[in-house]
Amino acid sequence: MGRRAGAVTVSLDVWHLDVPEFLEMQAENGDTRRKAYDIFPQLVITDEFMRRVKNQEEWTLVDSYEVRTKLGVELAELWGEEFEQQYQLIEQKLGTTITLYKRVDARELFKSIMRSQVETGMPYLAFKDTINRANPNKHDGYIPGVNLCTESFSNVTPGKYAHCCNLVSLNLANIEETEITQISRIAVRLLDNTIELTNPPFELAKNHNDRYRTIGVGCMGLADWLAKRQLDYENLPEISYLFEEIGYYCTEASMKLAKERGAYEAFPQSEWSKGNLIGAKPVSWFLENAKNKERWVELSENIKKYGIRNSHITAIAPNTSSSLVQGCTASVLPVYSRFFYDKWAKGTVPIAPPFIGEKFWFYQENKNLEQKQVVEAVATMQQWIDTGISMEIMFNLNKGVYFPEEPERFIKAKDIFETQILAWEKGCKAIYYIRTVQKDDFKESSNNCVVCAN
Repeated sequence: MGRRAGAVTVSLDVWHLDVPEFLEMQAENGDTRRKAYDIFPQLVITDEFMRRVKNQEEWTLVDSYEVRTKLGVELAELWGEEFEQQYQLIEQKLGTTITLYKRVDARELFKSIMRSQVETGMPYLAFKDTINRANPNKHDGYIPGVNLCTESFSNVTPGKYAHCCNLVSLNLANIEETEITQISRIAVRLLDNTIELTNPPFELAKNHNDRYRTIGVGCMGLADWLAKRQLDYENLPEISYLFEEIGYYCTEASMKLAKERGAYEAFPQSEWSKGNLIGAKPVSWFLENAKNKERWVELSENIKKYGIRNSHITAIAPNTSSSLVQGCTASVLPVYSRFFYDKWAKGTVPIAPPFIGEKFWFYQENKNLEQKQVVEAVATMQQWIDTGISMEIMFNLNKGVYFPEEPERFIKAKDIFETQILAWEKGCKAIYYIRTVQKDDFKESSNNCVVCAN
């Protein structure tokens, strides 16, 4: 309704010849004619690239047009083993059939990516193979990248289907365990009604809504939910069960809607139709990993029988603005600080979590928290979320923050590298912003100061 500015994310596959220039898009130095400060760049990352980064092997950048015209291969449409086979065949033709290419050290390229992330917060990283393995609609296309907040994505077809986000978030700060069932059901029904009652801005988005009926029930206030129960981000079993509950009841609600209103158009031959559940995982995975096991077996059988209304059902957005309105912490990440001033709001707005008075010490400050712990927690949630999670990673550049036994040690590039490798290995689907706490922003932020001030 003209009240909020739009924004654009542009993705480029990590094998593309233009990647080095693409990484300079938002950097402050360099040729101003090559800048695009209003575009939010993302890199689409394959498993093959990440393996070569880990093994310090060479990586080849190629021109997509030359590959298409000379070899008849559309690399951007491939993922997994099919991509790896074609990519290796292309590498065998370098210098003969393929003349536009550049060989680079994969780890050095990843260092360039990290350098851009530390300077600008971007590019976002979309782990293409992880995303497509979890895609329930493999029979009907592929997922090329992620949306602007990295949490919502599905099949798109140029000129035919454009992904459309229909999102809502549960406020975990206000929800008791006994309410999860009913609230999850309401959220799914609300979003499915939204598809019927609203008009997407252009025809391709409407076509997508009609074919896939993609929705995303998310959460905010996880830090409050944990603090209220005197838990923290190391309590992975409790976090896992919370999101198992949400994942189950949202999926069950979509199945019941299908029974009532019919399954989504592309349901036949989908992973759902085969009885596979969240993330295209077989029932055996749920029998092994779920706390409440047998209900997943029954749900699988019911979906095969009645269908499912929505192809994607859960997605966790950043909620940076809406959480302020709701009076809870943003999304599922730790609170930035137990108390701080929001300099981006009009004036200077003091921000404090809702249970700060009685649960002060159970709020972990993200700026002081080892980020591998955050990645582990997000990866735990991701098992029960069928689309994505907006995962910001925050690195504090001040000495001694993460390493109390080494009070003079600053964070190193190796630490940032290992954290992002861990995110890929643990099955996170994307990395949103990389945030940094600079030295001059840290005057009041050590735990010792908080203890004194209480």
